[in-house]
Amino acid sequence: MHANVKTSEFNSVQDVLKRAILLEMNGREFFSMAAKMATSPVAKELFEHMVKEEEHHLHILQLTFKRHLDEGKVVLPSEAELQFGFQDTIINRSFLEELRNNDFDSSAISIALTLEERAFKFYQQEEQLATDPEIKKLFTWLTDWEIDHHQKLMALEEDFRQEVWNDSNFWPM
Repeated sequence: MHANVKTSEFNSVQDVLKRAILLEMNGREFFSMAAKMATSPVAKELFEHMVKEEEHHLHILQLTFKRHLDEGKVVLPSEAELQFGFQDTIINRSFLEELRNNDFDSSAISIALTLEERAFKFYQQEEQLATDPEIKKLFTWLTDWEIDHHQKLMALEEDFRQEVWNDSNFWPM
């Protein structure tokens, strides 16, 4: 074997799920901290919603772990089990204005975006390294799941950026 060939650190589906659960727990703690420190009510509401979403992710991962133990294979959750989304109604002009007036709240969203990006890139990398079909299947699903979450946060950040540019009459050439 070549010294430069990287292999996955994951030898079992259970190891993958344990790591995914840990990442979701870390995300929940970050959003919980952000909710406590948020100064605008709408940002606080957004971060509290993100805490609930991370808790939902934890529940789904724990369910997937239990199913693996019970059935000896990866059983991905159904679409109905996965249903839990952003409350788009709080992301409006008023929310963006409050976000703009608070450095912590806008920074927390940027940090959350970075965390989500790291998560899906980590899962993508491990998906490529995986040789076990069940582990590969799990990493593919986790990648797609985190990309969806990342895209929603990216859309929020883009709305915020456009709001700032509009208010500043700034349009890059």
